[in-house]
Amino acid sequence: MGGGASTAKGVKAAVDAATKAELTQATAELSKSQKKKLMEAVGGRSIPLSPVVYLTSTGFVTETQWARFIQVVLQRRGVLDREDAGPGVTREGLAKKYASEIQKLKVLYINDASYHRPPENMAKGRMGDGKVGENGFLGRGEGTWFWWDQGLEDKMGVPQSNIQMIQLLEKPWLFNRPGRLANCEASSPNVAELDPEDEKAYFAALQLTQDAYNALKETPPKEGAGQAGGSLPGCPSSGKNCADELAEISTRLNEKYAAALDKWCTENIDTADIIVGQGGEVVMLNMAWQCNQAVASRLVNAVRANGPVYAGLSASTMVAAKSMEMTGEIQPGWIEAFAADKKYLSKAQFDVNDLDGDGIKANVLGALPLLEAPIAMRPHYTPAWEAQVLEKNLLAEKEFEQETGIEIDDDLVRDSNSGCEVGCELLSMISKKNKDQDRPVFVPIRNGKVIEVNIHVQQGKVKYEYFHVID
Repeated sequence: MGGGASTAKGVKAAVDAATKAELTQATAELSKSQKKKLMEAVGGRSIPLSPVVYLTSTGFVTETQWARFIQVVLQRRGVLDREDAGPGVTREGLAKKYASEIQKLKVLYINDASYHRPPENMAKGRMGDGKVGENGFLGRGEGTWFWWDQGLEDKMGVPQSNIQMIQLLEKPWLFNRPGRLANCEASSPNVAELDPEDEKAYFAALQLTQDAYNALKETPPKEGAGQAGGSLPGCPSSGKNCADELAEISTRLNEKYAAALDKWCTENIDTADIIVGQGGEVVMLNMAWQCNQAVASRLVNAVRANGPVYAGLSASTMVAAKSMEMTGEIQPGWIEAFAADKKYLSKAQFDVNDLDGDGIKANVLGALPLLEAPIAMRPHYTPAWEAQVLEKNLLAEKEFEQETGIEIDDDLVRDSNSGCEVGCELLSMISKKNKDQDRPVFVPIRNGKVIEVNIHVQQGKVKYEYFHVID
């Protein structure tokens, strides 16, 4: 399109489409400048009808982010009035008007990133007298941090009784277990056919991962703990590393007691409105997902079927991306101890391109494969990482151009190291044009930033993903 009249006509057509809650084919015919005008015209905030995932460093920290999230969740339930779908509504107004609907929301809260840390430390991080969103990025007062359940209660009005905090490593679909302080609630699936020896063997393997974690956290760390063929704490007598030891028995039990797992997933994943993941130890969280790929597949399928909305925070954002490799948390000895063999990854969710080792090594693949675009996350971003991000993204650009013949604006790649807005634009382009991209795009997320991912699914398969920032 060219000229004032045709430009105005094109933008108007796209705006009309956006008022129906989703940008449709109208946007495909617009130039970059026209799309910018479109986003300005609709406030950049049309409510998507497609599956949605949120990627954050520190949770939702602004009124705008909370309002957007509430709109999306209510739209998914089919209760959001048309006049409340625009950018002008407030978080407080939505929470008040739709309080009766919000009180019906069902939330599954996955907290394995904290599993191996001292529970008393986690409890301290939850206590405080303030409310979420006050005092900068803090949770409920000085010395606390953001927890999803507290945020959902304080900022939306979701009752705590509707939020189920679980840890995959406790297998709440299989074992009757007590609650763990600041970690998870008690579970009582009462599986009649459960063999007590299976439970004993599983928790013995899980204890090895705890022993290895404790040893690697010492000063100095006992590098080699939990590794294959070693004799330090956490090294299995089988000769495997502790992650493979756990993954083998965990996978076997998930298959042996498939009916119990299916029942739990139906009741807790398929019927959830919101699924959230807490931050913490990304390597340990990824191991939890590696060991429970049956649950990961159910969660991915539920989200892509336009069921629950997923929101991650720090570690739980990273494991939903293709690669978690660029993080200071991966210290010497951690991958060797806590990365399970790729044979345990679901072939239904990871294809040959994921597992061939080109571009992204299998041992740093995010084990909750919600996203198909080759995204690598770096939460809590600081300018000190810019050179490394740029280096990685230049390699991604080179591969994209060689394989598609499409030239990417050099300024776009050069700027991708400094802001997640530009990184999202680069990633959205690659997601749509190159399904075989190996080298990931590193998207920097500073604290306080939120990336919304709209997943476009066609005939049950992801066609492309659109990444954009909610300020």
